[in-house]
Amino acid sequence: MSQVIALLQQQQQDLAEQRKLLEAQANQIASLKNELDVLRTPTPLVSVADKAASTEPPAEVGSKVVTEPIAASGTESGPQVAGSDTPETPKTAGQVKAEAGKSVAKAQADDPTQALLSDFVGAWRLPGTDAALRIGGFVKTDIVYNFDPLQISDRFIVGSIPAGQDDASTAEAQSSITANQSRLNFDLREPTEFGILRAFIEGDFAGDGDTFRMRHAFGQWKQLLAGKTWSAFMDTDASPEEVDFEGLNARINVRQAQVRLMPARGAEYGLEVSLEDPNPEVQNGQGVTRAPDFVVAGRFTPNDRLHLKLSLLGRQIRAEADPYFGVGVSKQYAWGASLSGRFITPLFDKRDSVLFQLSGGDGIGRYVNDLASVGNFDGIFNPNNGDMQLFDILAGYVSGQHWWGGSGTLRSNFTLGVVDINNPGFIDGNAYKRTYRLSTNLFWTPTPRIDLGAEYLWGRRENEGGDKGDATQVQLMTRYRF
Repeated sequence: MSQVIALLQQQQQDLAEQRKLLEAQANQIASLKNELDVLRTPTPLVSVADKAASTEPPAEVGSKVVTEPIAASGTESGPQVAGSDTPETPKTAGQVKAEAGKSVAKAQADDPTQALLSDFVGAWRLPGTDAALRIGGFVKTDIVYNFDPLQISDRFIVGSIPAGQDDASTAEAQSSITANQSRLNFDLREPTEFGILRAFIEGDFAGDGDTFRMRHAFGQWKQLLAGKTWSAFMDTDASPEEVDFEGLNARINVRQAQVRLMPARGAEYGLEVSLEDPNPEVQNGQGVTRAPDFVVAGRFTPNDRLHLKLSLLGRQIRAEADPYFGVGVSKQYAWGASLSGRFITPLFDKRDSVLFQLSGGDGIGRYVNDLASVGNFDGIFNPNNGDMQLFDILAGYVSGQHWWGGSGTLRSNFTLGVVDINNPGFIDGNAYKRTYRLSTNLFWTPTPRIDLGAEYLWGRRENEGGDKGDATQVQLMTRYRF
């Protein structure tokens, strides 16, 4: 009997020790669960645009894609959570919070995705992967009132202003309310042993019948980018903030498929080399895509107050003449150059700035915003002899931005743009010769996610024969960013 009693006592002692061990393990599991919950808590939903709203307004082109190289950070090891072999006593809320903060810091050092999320604001980790995804965009509504007739009523295309005896000059002015400029984008980034890989796609609803239209679709690995996005010939950092969806007549403004290399040159200097889809647009003929456009661009940003970009473009304009105007395929070599920049001028407010761009060349009409909207201004076949000649183009603008008061929510932009074409001698008098575009606006950002804007626009088109036509437009805008 004594042996049975001793055996039972030993079993009770073993059970008591096992119960203590289970309680200690339960406490440890609860502590680890609290740490993991902190790690899994989504980053506050503050977008890059929201961060910038306090210092710089989100321009219409502010939804541009950032194509600078993404710096990789962290290591390739998986997440690690430190444990203990000895039982832990229950922790207070303050202890759990302090230790969880240390675990977050350690996890970000050990886990490349956590390190990525620390810089990739508004993104969350995809379950079961090392990738992080961010969804962004905005809902935009525009009210457009035209005082004069335009071919398209929901934007301000200066080249479409009727001039002289144009039949459209007798048309009635129209207005519109539209939300098709709203955008949606997906940004995926994943740390790998080769660096951070990125895939970005964005579209709006400005296609025919308010259908979804692709704006950007590209992949990026370190300094290599492939896909459709802004041309390297364009300077997104020198584009004024505007309500008008069309934008400046004189701005270099084109998105197209390309392969771009962006070798690292330090913090002050940048270099871009790009092969891009040529898609030549020629009057009296059809463009032929054969050799890609070649762009070399250099950036100089010595500090936060100054930005300069010099871009050089080389093209081959190849086209097949319509049977009535010529025979066979012709080609011409085209070139273009653009100098643009932005500099801070704190005369009235420390955030006030001036932006500018001056571009010129032969056969670059598709890159100039107003000429691209009107269409077919790279070259033209001479109806007299069938030869193809290029359009000699000069375009430029200057824009000043002023912030009102110290609240950081009100700002205005004052912009003037000019486009001039040196037409071939056989062009008739109704051809596009020159346009002017003047705009002024007022933006208010009452909360980081909402922008309200109003804009006044005036434009003039001059034809080769001397005829002129003016137009005026007013636009109102609401934009809700997410």
